[in-house]
Amino acid sequence: MRPLTIAAAGAILCIPASAQRPSAEEQQHALGAARDYAIHYTSKLPDFLCTEQMERVSSTSASNTHVDRLSIQLSFNGRKEQYKLVAMNGSPTKQSFASLDGLISGGEFGSQLIGIFDPVSAADFQWKEGSTLRKRRVAVYTYRIQRAKSHYMVGGRNDDGKLASGPAGYHGDVFLDGETSRVLRLTAAADDIPKEFDILTSTVEVDYDFVPVAGKSYLLPSHSKSAMEHGFRKISNTVTFTNYRKFEADSTIDFK
Repeated sequence: MRPLTIAAAGAILCIPASAQRPSAEEQQHALGAARDYAIHYTSKLPDFLCTEQMERVSSTSASNTHVDRLSIQLSFNGRKEQYKLVAMNGSPTKQSFASLDGLISGGEFGSQLIGIFDPVSAADFQWKEGSTLRKRRVAVYTYRIQRAKSHYMVGGRNDDGKLASGPAGYHGDVFLDGETSRVLRLTAAADDIPKEFDILTSTVEVDYDFVPVAGKSYLLPSHSKSAMEHGFRKISNTVTFTNYRKFEADSTIDFK
């Protein structure tokens, strides 16, 4: 399921060396800068291609575990993401990404950020702590979004094979860079899931890092993790984003 920018931040917040709690005004500036960054994120990205290496693990209470490894070409063009499955377990495939059974995740390129910071979501942010992430000082805020205003979509296939989905309430953390307030990591965990989907838990984590594309550096997803517990089945995806490059209509991917 696909639940449901790089703009220069207008405000800069430096975390004190003691990682003390920022004042209410400092928190407001940091969250305002993060919101501006998130809302304008996709408009500042170039058109590009990258490779997703996805490992999917599925296990049941009977201790049966299945692992498959997917190679996916992701194209970002016209501010939209498109996914092309090119290999499964090292072998070329013509199967479409959308037709896959199991856990399908996406939205790392903007929609998850917007879902958290969109004013319509009315997220309740609270200061959590000052910390360090990949040798950078970060300010960590918790957030919570009610189901009625949520962009976090969960669901599954009906008996006829069609996808059915609906929003879930959720909460998580955002890790804001101490100098620019850009989001370096986000987490999300559903806490108000529609009962008709029989989903017990659903979580997401995305890490962002600076990547060169066409001679410039952009903050882009580097890794993501998602997991879901559905009845007696637990499924998880671990994704590594590699080989970022300028979008070319005839570009291909090496699945080896």
